[in-house]
Amino acid sequence: MKELKIIFVGIPDMALICLNNLLLNKFDIAGVVPPKKNHETYSFFKSFVSERGMNLIEFDESPNEKATLTKIARLNADIGVVCSYNNLLSEDFLKTTKMGYINCHPSLLPDYRGANPYFHIINNGEKTSGITLHFMDKTFDTGDIIYQEKMELMPFETMGSLFNRTTYMISDALIKVLSDIKKGVKIKRIKQKKGDFKIAPRTDGNFRIRWKTNSVFEIECLIRACNPFYNAYTDFRGVNFKIIKAEAINYSHNFEFGRIIKADEDNLIIAAKDGALSVQVMQLGTWGYFTTKDFYYMFSPNSNEYFI
Repeated sequence: MKELKIIFVGIPDMALICLNNLLLNKFDIAGVVPPKKNHETYSFFKSFVSERGMNLIEFDESPNEKATLTKIARLNADIGVVCSYNNLLSEDFLKTTKMGYINCHPSLLPDYRGANPYFHIINNGEKTSGITLHFMDKTFDTGDIIYQEKMELMPFETMGSLFNRTTYMISDALIKVLSDIKKGVKIKRIKQKKGDFKIAPRTDGNFRIRWKTNSVFEIECLIRACNPFYNAYTDFRGVNFKIIKAEAINYSHNFEFGRIIKADEDNLIIAAKDGALSVQVMQLGTWGYFTTKDFYYMFSPNSNEYFI
């Protein structure tokens, strides 16, 4: 079995989990390319790499800088691995290892190419998803596929749970694929299909709940898609009201959408299109997080009030 020298490129948390798994499985990490120095995870990631004695390959403005490419090329690595990186790597960068670079993507490509598949998969009400490992080319998420694995989404999947599940799937898949390469197994490359596919662009940050236009299932999906990294929100008594956890329920009513149907220590039920929303965890303004019981006793909502 030949040695396999790897260049690792990534941004936490996916990068931390995958890199740690590579170390636990005794892979030779020749160098690690971190995020930009102004990225919020940079310092923590640098500490993680440095404490383990790995070679950190920093750059000034872009990983595609000539000086950076020269540093990587001199390491004479066999292959590169990219986990959750937000810089488009140039064709020259992709040539700095003998075999190129494998990207790890948390969807079944070509569907949900883009920066945030987690949010869009849940917000769109998908029942299944998965992971893809592919060789990189000059554009994001379009290279030849070498590994895919499908998964069923849980009934109350959130962005956080999907992120964690797919990250650990990717971590294990990386070990399998790189072990095969190390053994000399020929890796089958499959061209991605062309055409119109579902995409996963960066979100615009506007996660207001649309009581009058969206179905109760669409509202529930939005809330789960935001949890825990974003905030699905509405207004209550003129104050920003974030819904952290809620469930779409069957409930026949004649209330206007957004109006409280029932409020007591066990229930906060809001009228919605095609049913009602049962809210379990919420935040009102800067008061902090509340369960239904805590919210009821502190604010005493009633059926004459609305969320807008």
